[in-house]
This record gives sequence, structure tokens and C-alpha cells, in this order.
Amino acid sequence: MNPAPDKRRTPDLPKRILFLNDVSFQYGAGIAQARQVEAMLSLGIEVGVLAWSPGGIRLEDVATRPIDPDLWLGIREVNHLEGGRKMSDDTVIAGLLMEVARFKPSVVLVGNLHAARWPFRLLPALGQIGCRVITFLHDAYLYTGRCAYPGSCQLYLTGCDATCPTATHYPALEPALIAGAWQIRREIFAGPRGVEVVANSRWSRDMFKTALPACRSVVTIELGADEFVFKPGEKDAAREQLGLPVDKPVVLCAAVNFQEDRKGGQHLRDIIAALKDLYTFAAFGHNAHEIPDLIGLGYHLEARKLAAIYQAADLFIGTATEEAFGQTIMEAQLCGVPVIAFQAGGVAEIIRNEITGRLVGNGDTAGMIAAIRQTLDDARFMKVAGPWARQYAVSRFSMWAHEERWHVFLAGHEQSGTGHNPPGLTYPLDECASHKTMEQHRPSWPTAGDHLSEEHAHIFALTSHLPGWQTPGDTFKLYEMGYHAGDVILEIGPFGGRSATAALRGALANPARTMRPQYFGIDIDSDSIARTRAALAEAKLGDYCHLFHGVLQDFVRRWEISPTMVFLDGDHTYEGVAADLRILSLYLPYGTPVLIHDFLNRENDTGHLGVKKATDEWAAGGHGRFMGCFGCCALYLTLKPGN
Repeated sequence: MNPAPDKRRTPDLPKRILFLNDVSFQYGAGIAQARQVEAMLSLGIEVGVLAWSPGGIRLEDVATRPIDPDLWLGIREVNHLEGGRKMSDDTVIAGLLMEVARFKPSVVLVGNLHAARWPFRLLPALGQIGCRVITFLHDAYLYTGRCAYPGSCQLYLTGCDATCPTATHYPALEPALIAGAWQIRREIFAGPRGVEVVANSRWSRDMFKTALPACRSVVTIELGADEFVFKPGEKDAAREQLGLPVDKPVVLCAAVNFQEDRKGGQHLRDIIAALKDLYTFAAFGHNAHEIPDLIGLGYHLEARKLAAIYQAADLFIGTATEEAFGQTIMEAQLCGVPVIAFQAGGVAEIIRNEITGRLVGNGDTAGMIAAIRQTLDDARFMKVAGPWARQYAVSRFSMWAHEERWHVFLAGHEQSGTGHNPPGLTYPLDECASHKTMEQHRPSWPTAGDHLSEEHAHIFALTSHLPGWQTPGDTFKLYEMGYHAGDVILEIGPFGGRSATAALRGALANPARTMRPQYFGIDIDSDSIARTRAALAEAKLGDYCHLFHGVLQDFVRRWEISPTMVFLDGDHTYEGVAADLRILSLYLPYGTPVLIHDFLNRENDTGHLGVKKATDEWAAGGHGRFMGCFGCCALYLTLKPGN
């Protein structure tokens, strides 16, 4: 096991935290809570758990590290306090406040309450005993009227009420009570005194903020797992241990309960029916045996048993159509297993598309079948995807990273990016630019000099060995844009990764950006994707990136991102550039900087390229404001039509 936790708690952290939830360490949210408990113990914080029904599962049953008896205060069961049945809400709240007070916590961290049916008025009441109250958003239960996942229902935005289409589903609530339950959530979380919320993904955070725009604050702290337990292993030995065949690739999947609709059981049935002759399909979770030709491996909570199962797999697939985070996807990648999954909820924050695995349109069974075959037949991709999956997962979802995120939050440090930061300086168009002028870098954001740093001054030379034609001016401008506006970088036509490297290095160089930059590269050429993947691997930048094999039109249908800068270097024909610019005008927030490559290329004059003509027409239509030419590129800001 790993070394014992360090008891040297830093002064900026609370002394004691009490976790409060319904079923302690059971099921997915319970495992997430157990790992949060381990993280707090490793930070030197005293920790206890108060649960409605722990189910007899001890921390020792699910932990991966030694448990310090001086810090671990144990689990207390309060099964006699259940909401909505024999006791009034006031009685339940009073009883819970007495139990919480016995722990004398500095912080109460509230997890799922579904099963216990505890009244939501408990949350503000907890603050009255002098502790900080934080709720953790595992699913949608905190912002709907009663459901854990709303599916296609939009009532949570306008007002859940007695017309709820799933009122009898778990967690059930009498229809007459749903409207009040929806409203009380708006009262509890709104305003400067609202209860604090921590989300398990950016997707969960955004859903909560959309449903409750008046909420006090929502911070994202992704989940994590022990990277010393969830790690690559000997595949043949793991298969022998589990009794799995070795003659075909093993495709693994998982769910707490495969009977739950949102876990995609029907999709999985269709996938297995189409591919069972080529691959062995195995799964862990309840009711896996009900799916034909799926080998059930049981339901497990013990981490080392789970790790052995992942280590036996060639590929992991996620068929959930609603997923706030995706712990099994995270665990698979920690074990060096590439993942293919439906692009649902927070899953896209775990898989790096075309790098650690592949994302398929949500519910697209045919697309999933094709992606599985393509991936397992692509030896070049399989060779790099597993190591990439492990590297990215360790950097982002290790227990150390999880502990660090909690430390930052509990200590009161805020994470921020530069956001939409448009350039402030413009330059006249010089269509007769000399070679020397094309190599020149002129800053577009106010600065003391031409270059931001020594790296900026030498970025052209530092990236000169990477594939992709650029002038120094192009590369310098990409670095500068990344520095000032590189929270979410979108590139159309990455070719070989040189421009991605320059923009990301710029983004990472800005000390004001404490949030991780994100890069999205789109290309119709699979060789371009492969070259870019290799370049990012060399530069150790791949864990910031998603690559998309396709066209911009398909990308914007599937990816709900808000780019803060764009580099357009895709189809250079007039029709291609005009189409991309039309889509960008509809897609981008106003004031987004767009750097357009080959704008000054002389082949625009011969008609071989249509970059300049399409860009001029786009700008003349009031969609873009010219900011200057740099190297072979032109920089524009997106505008509202008519501005």
C-alpha cells in the first residue's frame, strides 16, 4: 500500500470535515465519496461520515491507502431519521442537526440525499450550527424537482411540477410535491447567502448554473482515483485470473445496474450482436448476465479487483446516454485502456478525442460499432492511445491531483482564465508586404515590447522541426493569441501540430491563467490527425487536446464549446473558406479573435486560393473587424452583423 497520510495539515485547511449522505460508500456516488474522504485524510484533515444507511461497507473495504486512526472518525448510521415517512420535516432536521453537532465539524460536505428523502431545508439549517456547508453535485438532483437525470425533459428550467413524466421513477416523489421541491432548491442556492455547490464536471457545473442562474457559486472539482492501484498490468495474466478467453480482443464495459435505461443497455445489446464474432465482450455491474453474449464479471467495490478487470481489456466502451462524469471511464484510462464512449455529459472531459480514445455522437449505435472496429483495427492508434490514456489520466485524475483541487478550493483560492480577451491594437493592411514585413511580429494586445518572453521570441525556431508551413509572423501571433486568449483554442486544419504547439505554449505561459487551456483541432485528413497527435506527444501537450476527424459543420453539432480564439487553416478554396466563416459567425461569441492563414498568399491573386476573397466578403458583410496582417495571416474579430 502507499505510504501513510501526512498529518501535517496546512493552516489554510479546515480541521475537521463531516461527510453527510444517504448510503455512505455504496454505488457510484458512494465510491466517489470514499475517494474524497481519502483525499481529505491525506491532507491531514479529520474526517467522519454521517449516513442514513451505510450498508455495512467500511472505509477499509474500499480504501486504497492506510487509514490513519487519529484522523478517521468513522461512520455513524442514522437510519431512524428518514424523510417523507413517519416523521415531520422539522423532526428529521432537528435530529440530524443534533447528530452533526456531535462531530463538531468545521465543514459539512453534503453528497447524495436521494434515498434518505431528507428535506432540503436541512442545508441552510446546517449553517446555523456554525459550520461551512458545501453540497457536492453528483447528478441533477440538486437542480431538478426530484430526478437524478432529466433526459430530454426541460421542466427543470421552467418549473418542475405535477406533470413530471418520471414522477414514479427513483427517486420517486408525489406529483403534488414536485413544484415545491423545485422551488425550494432555487431559494436555498440563490443569492450571496446561498449554499455553496461543488460539481464533479464542467458539464454538471454548467447545467446547474443554467438551471439556477442566481446561484451563489459553483466550482468544479473532478473526481480522482489512486494511480498506484489503477495502473496498467499484464493482460494475459489478468485474463487468466478472470477466466476470460485469450483468442480475441476483449471489449469491457461497466454499470452499477445495466437495467437502468440511461446506461444504454439496448445500445450495448445491438453493439454486441453486431460484433460478438470478432471480439469478446465482458462487463462488471449488476444484471450484466441479462445481456446476450456478455460475460458478467460481477459487481465489485474493491479497487484492486476492479483494476485487474480493466487490465484484462483491450478497449473500454461507455454506452451511457446520460453521465455527469464517468468514473469507470476515468479508471479505465488510468489502467492504460483506450475508451470509446457516447459523447454524453461530462464524458468529453475525461476522454481526449483521437488521443486517448474516441467520442461518438450520443446514442449513435452504428457510429459506436464503426468506431470499435476502426479502433481495434488501427494498430497505429492502439499503440499510442493506451499510454496516452494513462498519461492524461494520471495528470488529471490521480489522487494527488484530486487532493490538490480540494486543497485549492478549501483554502479559498480561485481558478480563472483570461476568458474572451479581444485584441486592442489594429494595423493597416499592407498587401504589398515585403518578406521582411511578413516575418515581423507586431503585438495586438497592449504590451511593453514586441515579444512576451524569451520563449515567444524564439517560438518559430523551437517549432521549426514540426510539420506545417509558417512564417515567423504566423507563429509569433499564434503564441501571443494563446497567451492572451487561449482558454479554449479552436483550429481548423492543424496539419501537423506546429500551430497547436505554438498556441498552447503561449496559453500555458500566461501566469494569470490558472485554468487548464483546451485545444480542439479539426481536420478531414486522418494523416493530419496522426501527425498532430505525434507532434503533441513530443511536446507533451496532448492531454490538453481533442482532435476531430471531420469538418467544422459536424464538429459544431456535437461539441458545445465556446472558443476564445480560432486559427482558420482548413480548406483554402473560396467555397471552403466562405462556408467555414459562415459557420463561425453563427457559432462564435462576438469579439472572438480569428487568425486566418494564407490571407496574404500570392496564390489568392491567381485564383488558386480563395482565402482573401472569402474573408473580404465576410468582413464586408459586417461579420468581422480587421485587426492587422502578421506573417501570411490576417487577424479579425467576430462582430454582430451590421457592426
